[in-house]
Amino acid sequence: MREKLPSFAEGTSVAIEVVDLDSCAEVARLDADSGFPTASVVKLLIAIDAVERLGGATTDDEIERMLSASDDAVASRLWVAHGGPDIVRRTAAKLKLTGTAPPDSSGQWGSTRMSASDVARVYRYLAAQADAGTRKLLLGAMGGAPGTAEDGFPQYFGIPGGLPGHRWAIKQGWGSTETNTVLHTTGLVGGDRDLVVVLLSTWPPDTDWAVARAALTEAVRSLDRIV
Repeated sequence: MREKLPSFAEGTSVAIEVVDLDSCAEVARLDADSGFPTASVVKLLIAIDAVERLGGATTDDEIERMLSASDDAVASRLWVAHGGPDIVRRTAAKLKLTGTAPPDSSGQWGSTRMSASDVARVYRYLAAQADAGTRKLLLGAMGGAPGTAEDGFPQYFGIPGGLPGHRWAIKQGWGSTETNTVLHTTGLVGGDRDLVVVLLSTWPPDTDWAVARAALTEAVRSLDRIV
């Protein structure tokens, strides 16, 4: 698969997992068992834990804002209130995620690590195993994600930009540290078949965001023949 993604720069690490939900078959895979820092993709785990374990203790509006607009303030509040790293441990055990680990620093939820395979497993859970209320709330929020996140970051890279003719429900991720720049596009994509599409990537720390977004969008566009 890597040779089909020429726009990725040297020093970039990429993981891909595409799963056909009708057959439960993997139709594209690259380094899908390696762990990546999640950035905001971990909000999927925070949301599942809050909705299914605590029910009415968390409002639907909070969950919607955290997922659709990627509201960090909501994520941080839920993270602290519900046990921080224990959220990751509980949800990983429940969904049988084998490549997921909480952050070394308990307050840094975005440093949770997940593999592309585990992120895909989360979407498979939401599509087929979660109760109807959870599915409607979470996928409805992700299906209504605006073009600009709460922090002003453009969200329509990767899946929305690369597959404009398809329905989607997305959770994007972005962030930076002293050692790398993180950019992810993940979600459910509808069409003649329903697919899980997960692309995780890390880049050198000085990478321009616009360059990284464009490359991830082009990578997803190359999957259009599968979708």
